[in-house]
Amino acid sequence: MEFAAMSCRILLVIVFTVAVVSKLRGTDSFGAFVRSVQGFAVLSPRRGRAVARLVTGAEAAGVVLLLLPGPVAIAGFALVGCMLGAFTLAIGASLRRGVRVPCRCFGASTSGAGPLHLIRNGFLIAVAVTGAVGTSHGLPEAPGGLAVAVGTGLVLGVVVTVLDDVSESLRDAFPVAARKTQR
Repeated sequence: MEFAAMSCRILLVIVFTVAVVSKLRGTDSFGAFVRSVQGFAVLSPRRGRAVARLVTGAEAAGVVLLLLPGPVAIAGFALVGCMLGAFTLAIGASLRRGVRVPCRCFGASTSGAGPLHLIRNGFLIAVAVTGAVGTSHGLPEAPGGLAVAVGTGLVLGVVVTVLDDVSESLRDAFPVAARKTQR
């Protein structure tokens, strides 16, 4: 179970590091994230900015906690799992209102949040739970197993962070199929 927990930890560190960096890389990026938060939660500009700062700070704290050993990492898994649950609820609420707000989870995506984001977040919640359950006080003992665990986490982390871009590219490449599924 230690290998699975290590993969989960690496995956979530990659995902949340990319999320934080994409929001903080410039005032335009953070401003776009603030507008996204306002759209999801129907907040005033002032409250939207405060919530955006809170989310970004919590994401950064999650990364730090996940990088620390044993019980502290379990707190990191709990924090990111709770955040993912809140993000999922916000996306679901906006979809129920008929609003497709750009997610801005990982930066520049302009496509509106939809069912793919709910599925992605469900997967990441499962990753957080699996990581918390499997975390112990040490690293995996076999070096080959550690390499596989880290590699798996890295690959899956990258896939999750580019999922919006891949989805948009596929919609652009196959516009007829995309229109049929929207009816």
